[in-house]
Amino acid sequence: MAQNWLIPVDGSETALKAVAWAVARRDDWKEAPALHLLNVQPALPRDVSRFIDADQVRDFHREEGLKALAEAERRLKAAGIEPRLHVSVGDSAETICEFAASRGCDLILIGTRGHTGLGGTLLGSVAAKVTHLSHVPLLLVR
Repeated sequence: MAQNWLIPVDGSETALKAVAWAVARRDDWKEAPALHLLNVQPALPRDVSRFIDADQVRDFHREEGLKALAEAERRLKAAGIEPRLHVSVGDSAETICEFAASRGCDLILIGTRGHTGLGGTLLGSVAAKVTHLSHVPLLLVR
C-alpha cells in the first residue's frame, strides 16, 4: 500500500527544500507515495466581511494559496510526480497537523524555516510548533 505524505508549502525556498528532498529520493521508492502539497492561508480579520463577501474571500485565499504552491507543483511534475494540491485557511501549525491526521498521512516533510515573519521568530517556527502538535511522524528538512 502506498504511503501518504504531506509537504506544507508557503512559497519559500526553505519549503521547497522538502520538495527537493522528495524528488532526490524518488528512485528509491518501491511504490511512489501520494504527495499532498498544502498551503495554509492566514484568516482575514472578521470585520472584512462587512466589505467583501465570503465568495471573494474564499477566491482570494484559493488564488494566493495556488500561487504559493505553483513552484513546488512545477518541480514535482518535472520529476514525473503528480502532487495533490490543497489550500486551507487557519493557523499554520494546527492546520497542518489536522490535515495530516484527517488524510491519514504517514509522514510530514517540512522545511525548518519559511515565511513566518517577526511573529514566527518570537513564537517559534511553524515547523517547531508542528513537532509539538503532530502525532504524524515528521522529517525536518534544512
